[in-house]
Amino acid sequence: MKTHTIHWKSLINGKIGAGTFLFEAEEAQRLAEELNRDYPAIHHEAVPSVPPPAESATPADANG
Repeated sequence: MKTHTIHWKSLINGKIGAGTFLFEAEEAQRLAEELNRDYPAIHHEAVPSVPPPAESATPADANG
């Protein structure tokens, strides 16, 4: 199942970011390792993506 993204951080200026594509865990790890070899000034890491919070099953208290 595709559950991981690639996060990165520049070792030169400290900028950070995250990819938008989802990968299977092993594929993401391999890609991060390959990117670290090809771009040594940027650290890449395979990270489990965080799903958006689920909607509450119970309605909010409208009476406040």
